[in-house]
Amino acid sequence: MSTITFYGGVDEIGGNKFLLEDRDSKIFLDFGKNFAKEKLYFDYPYIMARDEKHLLNLNILPPIKGLYKNDEGTCKLDGVLVSHPHLDHYDALRFVKDDYPLFCGEETKCAIIAREFCFQSIGKGYNIAHLTAKNGKEIFKSFNTFKAGEECSAGNMKFKAYAVDHSVPGAYAFIIETENGTVVYTGDFRMHGLGKEKTETFIEKAAQANPEILLIEGTHVSECKLESEEEVKYKVGEITSCTKKLVLAGFATADTDRMKTFYEVAKENDRKLALSTKQAYIIDNLCKIEHLNLFSLDDPDILIFQREKRQYRQYEKDLKEKYSNIATATAISSMQKEVILVASLYDMNEVAEIKPDAGSSYILSQSEPFDEEMEISYEKLLNWLSYFGIPLYQAHASGHAAPHDLKYAIENISPKIVIPIHTMRPKLFEGFVSDTDIEIMIPSEKESIEL
Repeated sequence: MSTITFYGGVDEIGGNKFLLEDRDSKIFLDFGKNFAKEKLYFDYPYIMARDEKHLLNLNILPPIKGLYKNDEGTCKLDGVLVSHPHLDHYDALRFVKDDYPLFCGEETKCAIIAREFCFQSIGKGYNIAHLTAKNGKEIFKSFNTFKAGEECSAGNMKFKAYAVDHSVPGAYAFIIETENGTVVYTGDFRMHGLGKEKTETFIEKAAQANPEILLIEGTHVSECKLESEEEVKYKVGEITSCTKKLVLAGFATADTDRMKTFYEVAKENDRKLALSTKQAYIIDNLCKIEHLNLFSLDDPDILIFQREKRQYRQYEKDLKEKYSNIATATAISSMQKEVILVASLYDMNEVAEIKPDAGSSYILSQSEPFDEEMEISYEKLLNWLSYFGIPLYQAHASGHAAPHDLKYAIENISPKIVIPIHTMRPKLFEGFVSDTDIEIMIPSEKESIEL
């Protein structure tokens, strides 16, 4: 008998945790941080979950004995398949014992580790990886990497992973063989980005597998603002060419497609792209992977924007030793016409030091706020820009599939059962695809279904 138990990712966006059991094998499909539930109780950095019991007490983590670091004994788990390096798909793994293997793409592993090296940890013992002057680079998890289309095994379950297009490198979908039929899991995907042909290949391979069940994301099934990466580049180019002074930009730290878009626009407008140190460190780790086609930090059109502060993290020291194109606020201030500076809300103190000239612009190239917490941050950003006298433009391509692309994927894969996940509107999803004559199943949290 084969079963899937839903420990997250149903009736919500993110927090994906799906336990697939087949004969004597068990694997999780993702094990992500549940932002929506955690923010009901925690307010970082004042009150936060510092170990697994804080989340177990609130029923945010699956109550599986032997799974977590402070548990005695072990449980039967053959591994976790990580679809991509976004926190809502992997971050809760820091609470899981390190000897359970993780399966992911090479670029997925690189992105996760780079992020761990340059972000603050929640506490000792809960790092996936860690970088210090004393101990150097430490990786605590057991990573097993795969290539697209390669046949792999976790316990007795065989699976193949196929790269899909998303807003972060290293996004994969899975085709998994079980005793009772094939399960397909999309992770997060889109069909309007620079790598849409990868998603098409996955859909073709998934259709050939004649799946029993398709677990498919539905983030934007209820509301979608469709814009391609090519359209983003055109709009960013137009804004940049009309801006005579400093161009500021805000986008997700690990969105390498967006980095490449702004890099190309900067070159075309005789400007340099100034990345944050975190973005630079991620690029430094990912640029060795040839098929990603990333620029080098040695490129004369790249700067690394370094905040001026009393103490620097080890990753920042490593960047400074390796690269000479470090730029501070003082340097940026004297070359405003020649730069596109990536600066989020958290960089606004440094932007104040730059003293942007009249005629500067800010391009926000990430999702519009969709909850109260994001609204507050957005308002604070607008307050800063108002203080500087800088207008805000928006140009963004989502990392998630549009409704018509979701239906296209379902119709072409043609599973026996579709299960909408990673969506707050599963009933709307059901209604939208009801004309496909494919059974739609909407599970509840902690519910198990049989194949």
